[in-house]
Amino acid sequence: MVDVRRLRLPLVCALLLTIGSLSACAPKPVTTTTTSAPPATCSSVGLGIAGGAPLNWLSQADLDTELSAMKNAGTTWLRFDIDWSAVEPTKGQQNWAATDRVVDRARLQGLSLVGIVTYTPAWARVAGATDTHGYPSDTATFAKFAQQAAQRYSTRISTWEIWNEPNLTQFFRPKPNVNTYAAILKAASTSIRAVQPGAKILNGGLAPAVDNGSDISPVTYLNALYSAGAKSYFDVFSIHPYSWPALPSDASTSSWNTFYRIRLMRDIMVKNGDTGKKVWATEFGAPTGSGSTAVTPQLQASIISDGFAQAQALGYIERIFIYSMRDRGTNSRDIEQNFGLVTINYTPKPALDAVKKAIGGCSAPKI
Repeated sequence: MVDVRRLRLPLVCALLLTIGSLSACAPKPVTTTTTSAPPATCSSVGLGIAGGAPLNWLSQADLDTELSAMKNAGTTWLRFDIDWSAVEPTKGQQNWAATDRVVDRARLQGLSLVGIVTYTPAWARVAGATDTHGYPSDTATFAKFAQQAAQRYSTRISTWEIWNEPNLTQFFRPKPNVNTYAAILKAASTSIRAVQPGAKILNGGLAPAVDNGSDISPVTYLNALYSAGAKSYFDVFSIHPYSWPALPSDASTSSWNTFYRIRLMRDIMVKNGDTGKKVWATEFGAPTGSGSTAVTPQLQASIISDGFAQAQALGYIERIFIYSMRDRGTNSRDIEQNFGLVTINYTPKPALDAVKKAIGGCSAPKI
């Protein structure tokens, strides 16, 4: 999930620039992409919102307003953090009040929930990790927390995502390791299914990245996840296919465009006998504002509209979770504050209308 403290930019593009692959990140996507929302392509792909941790700290009035805005936009799913480091900062002392409230208020709106079991309190994280994104030192202890969450919300949440963006150093400190994450996924999945046999498990959504000795590209990571024997421990493949400033369908950016590269990940799934598994884009969108990597509101709408059209056409992307419903601040230069479909004051951006049109239920030809 996007962390509000994190500078998210077209990550792969930035990394390619640092290693000299300038042609892959030339400004061509911006100049060749239409800057107005294209005619709507209706999609049967389900709409979710990646709300994340910020929802936990809103007042109840603000939370209800934001959840109502999600519902009015046509949202049927909400993805949010069940943060171990926030629930149990001191070993043995748990406080579920913040997550209880989000779960209860979201269910009142009729939203289905993806609970991201994630992040580690200081007492449980691996040595050398200095923040909550350090992975747990003991997989069994993390799995116990996952099971407690599944038991607590057994009648309200049946879809669980294990960790967030484990292919990035920023979210899996001190350094991503597929075998370590696979062990965490296996333990947590097993513990959840022990109390919720019908639970649906998602791998931690993979972020845009290139293989640079630290971060691991989603294609490399997924291939290694299968090699680590994780196939039976996740039911849906979770990916964060950010593509801005390019459209998801722009083949000329296929060297870094994560949405376009879903095709390569699907090939890996098919190769490993997982043709029946669906793909969920558990974070997707683009930032507006005046930041150096921001896009215009019209281009944001085009990117989102094109993403739904591509998902419908490909046929195996079942849901798209937009990050995010609402801007998180008023600083136009900070891209993290400007991913919303609406501003912080709920003024609609063109992307909101694009989303509503995209989920209108029309069919599109499969490709």
